This record gives sequence, structure tokens and C-alpha cells, in this order.
Amino acid sequence: MHISKLAVIVPAFLLSIVNAHPLAPYRTFESLNAVPQGWEEISNKNVDPSTPIKLRIHLAQQNVPEFERTLIDVSTPGHVSYGNHLNQDQIDAILRPHQDTTTIVKSWLESQGFSNDLTFKNDWIVVSTTIGKAESLLQAKYKAFQNKQTGDKVVRTLSYSIPRDLHSSVALIQPTTLFGAVSAMKNTISRVEDPSILKPSGLRLKGGIDAACQSSITPDCLSDVYKYKGFKPASLGASSNKLGVNGFLEQYAQNDDLSKFLKKYIPDAKNATFTCQPVNNGLCTQHPSEDFTEANLDIQYTVSATIPHPNIYFSTAGRPPVQDLDPNTNEPYLEWLEHVLALSDAELPQTITTSYGDNEHTVPQSYAVKVCNMLAQLGLRGVSVLFSSGDSGPGDNCVNKAGKKAFVPTFPATCPFVTSVGGTVGVEPEKAVSFSSGGFSNYFARPDYQNAAVSNYLSTASDAKTFKDYFNATGRAFPDISAQGSRFHVYVGGFDQLVSGTSASSPAFAAVISLLNGDRIAKGKKPLGFLNPWLYGVATEKKGLMDITQGTSRGCSGTITGAGWKATTGWDPVTGLGTPDFSVLQNL
Repeated sequence: MHISKLAVIVPAFLLSIVNAHPLAPYRTFESLNAVPQGWEEISNKNVDPSTPIKLRIHLAQQNVPEFERTLIDVSTPGHVSYGNHLNQDQIDAILRPHQDTTTIVKSWLESQGFSNDLTFKNDWIVVSTTIGKAESLLQAKYKAFQNKQTGDKVVRTLSYSIPRDLHSSVALIQPTTLFGAVSAMKNTISRVEDPSILKPSGLRLKGGIDAACQSSITPDCLSDVYKYKGFKPASLGASSNKLGVNGFLEQYAQNDDLSKFLKKYIPDAKNATFTCQPVNNGLCTQHPSEDFTEANLDIQYTVSATIPHPNIYFSTAGRPPVQDLDPNTNEPYLEWLEHVLALSDAELPQTITTSYGDNEHTVPQSYAVKVCNMLAQLGLRGVSVLFSSGDSGPGDNCVNKAGKKAFVPTFPATCPFVTSVGGTVGVEPEKAVSFSSGGFSNYFARPDYQNAAVSNYLSTASDAKTFKDYFNATGRAFPDISAQGSRFHVYVGGFDQLVSGTSASSPAFAAVISLLNGDRIAKGKKPLGFLNPWLYGVATEKKGLMDITQGTSRGCSGTITGAGWKATTGWDPVTGLGTPDFSVLQNL
């Protein structure tokens, strides 16, 4: 499966032309038909041409098919290369752009007067300039735009061009057409007013699970439902197994709320904590009275399950200030990925969970491909990367970028090289939760590891036939797996609240994977790394995933009547392959 193209070797005679004078003619490299949904131009706001901007030019990489094949090989049990993860230097050696690619782009920039304003690193070049000079370089017009829901303001362009001879050498240039509306996959339901709801009911369901878990979720509920209760993570080499939690949009995990949470639900571990790692000038702010629901949800449920293993909260800046127009903000993923890929093997977490996402069609495809490629690099380094699938079923406002009715997939959950986590509710039985997002990518082709499971669904499920005109049946299918996602007890601002969303599902499943990674490392084995070939293969065949066959997702309100996916036997686009059974997965 190819998700990006190889760099083209540039003939020497063409390089000599570039060195002599600027390339011409220009041709549109990327454009949007209209302002993305949810944004509007601020007609009375002019963009000062002297405003500083840092253009990031990502160069076309070499050997992408070889890189992807290597990732699948090291992630497939039974393959001779299974578990032989690479370090970043080895990955860079595979993907590094051809020297001619770097030379021709550098020559173009120098011919435009940017000789002293360039910074080079691996496959990208940073051009430090101004809006006015960027407009000239890219034959673009930058304008001010505002998000109608959040009030966020950004400086972007709807189209930009580069010399046509460079189109095969450049992967993307940002900030340009990426608006972004990255949001957390959660919904705060209510503050708990009745203290009795926090206590075990004393009643047991037939599986031995506390009956209170039918109405709300605690760490004990998860350990019961997913069968890791009583498992003690090995202290031997504990520091070698780390769990990373991604934080964006000024969400800061709070030590005080974690302490209250652990005191209530894991009293033996009340002194457990986490470390905060700032990214791109992010902060590690501690304001325990403020509403940091998303950050607290994530860190409370990863820390409580994985003690004594270290948890790292990555606090990444990248949201535009409301008052100022800064073209260099509102792009969290590339900044975080460049930071984390630069970590040494000893510093890199073995498991990372992210509870944020965006509608796929609002993200330029070139950007999505680049981010997905970098996420794949984490997998090849031995990191299990999990993303929430989203909270809008088959979509919210189900209209694609062309204005036609269509289901709306969620990025980065649609990247074939991450593990996407949907949501469930209840324990007797466990069902698909109605908001759990899933479906099929319009950017990425279905990977081989999914073929059998997804083909079976498409040929047998009634909803696949009913809604066939609204999704891309050949696209990467998501989610891959699922976990509880409804009414999690979370301490926020000193109070216990109930929070729902696949924001809860991803850290819940990530905690299980982190326990498995710790167990493997303690036994002298490699971490699991990229999970999907294992999940669709051995883990499913050996019943390590509990198939969810009840429940239906809902979405597309007012757009597509009756839109939703039904949970069914085998893989489905609401719960994926199912939820984890730790007792089986550990043996596998």
C-alpha cells in the first residue's frame, strides 16, 4: 500500500537551469474550493505583510514502499523480522530525500533571495520570512479567517503555487491551506452530586463484575471487564516501559486532581504521579480549579492502571490566540511528531494515546499523508500508537468537501499506521455506544492486514449495503478495536464528574497495551510496536479480543436519514474487532 510518492531524481541539466535562474512557470500546488466548513473570512481584518511566518517545506522522501513494507514485516507475528524495530537514524537513512531533491528546492529558494533564511533538517526546510515575501514566493494571498464556533483566528491562504518542475520534489508547504479544528473526543455529562454513586453496589453480575459498572466506570471496572484485575506490573525494569499521553489545546493534566482521584479509587497508589514534557513552547500549567477535563481524564486512567510504570504527558502548543493573528499556530501534530521522533530510544514511550482528531476532509491530503508517515515511523521504532475514533458516529454534518452527502471519517484515526479505538457501553452485555465514530477513509487505501475482516463485513452487513453510496468501500476502515467510553468518573477542578467519549476509550485500551508491553520487556522481549497486523491476525484468531455484536452508532442528524453503523459478528465500523481480554492477550 502506497500512501505517498517517491522523490524523483532530477537530471543534472535541470539543476544547472535552476542554479542559473528561477524555475518557471508556476503551477497550483494545492488549493481549496472554498473556505472550510466552520470558518469564515474576516473581511475587515487586513493581514500585515510584515507579519513573521515560518514556512515549513517538506520534501518528497525516497523508498516509501520499502519503509512501509519493513514496518508491516516487523509488526507481523511469525515473520522473520518480527520485533526487529529500527532506530531513528536507520529510518532516516531509508526515507531521506534524494540529494537532487534537496538541491533543486534549495536552489529555487536561493534564487528567490532566501539564502540566509533557511534551516535544514532531514526531510524539511524552514524558511523564516514574512507574509509579504511568502505571498511572492508562493504566488498566494494570505487572509484572516475565524472559526465560527471557537472564535479562533488564523492566517491562511486558499491556494498556493510553486514551479511545476518542483511538484515531484515537494510533499507539502505549511502554514498555507491547513485550517484545522482539532478537538477532543469527549463530552462532559455531569458533576456527581450523590456520593453514594461513587461506592461499589455490593451486587455482582454473573461475570463477577460489580453491578455499579453498568451505570458508571472506575479503574476497578476496567480491570474487571478487561481481565487484568490482580495483575501487578513488573517493577523489574519498570522505567523501561513508559506510557505517553498527548495533550493539545491548552489542556493541562493536574497533579491535585490526580491525587484526589487516586485517593478515592486506588488508595494504595495515592502517591503515583506523571511527568509533563512541553512541546513547541507548550506549558505544564497547574491550575487545579480550572476545567482541564480532557487532560485529567487521560492521565487519571493511564496512571491508575499502569503503576509503577512512568507516564509522560506531552503538552503541545499549537492553538491560535483569539486576539492576535499568528500564521504559525494551530498545527499540533507535526510539531509534536518532530519532537517525539527526536527522542532517544531510552526516552521514547512504548505506548502513546491521543484523544484528539478532526474531520478528514478538512485536512489537506498532503498534510494527512505526511502526518501518517511520521506516525508510521513511531511504529517502526517499536511504539504502539492509539487514537480515539471520534464521537459523531458515521459523521456530524455529513457533507463532504464537494458539498455532497457523505459519511465523514476522522483523522488521524484513518491513518493505516495507528490503532483507532471506538467506544462501548455497559458490561452485561457490552455494547457499541451510539456516538462511537467509524467508517472508511477517503484518503488512505485499505491496508492488506484488514482485507479479510473488512471484506467479510462489506459482503454480509445490511448497513454496508444500505449506505453504500455514502462511503468509500475501498478505504482504510476504522476503528480497529474499542473499549468502554461512557460515564467515566474523572476528578476535574477538585470534583468528581462523569465524562463520556472515545477520549476515554483510547487511554483505557492504551493502558492494557502498556501493561502488555511492560510484561514483555520484563521477560526480555521487545515491545509490541505497531499493533494492527497482530490485532487482525493472532489476537483475533486466538480470542484475545471480545467481539461486540450489539449496539448501533448514530450520526448525520438532518443530513442522511437513519445514518449509523450496527455492531455485528466480526469487524464492524463502530467497535472494530472488539474489546481486550488481557488474560488471553498476555499469553499471546
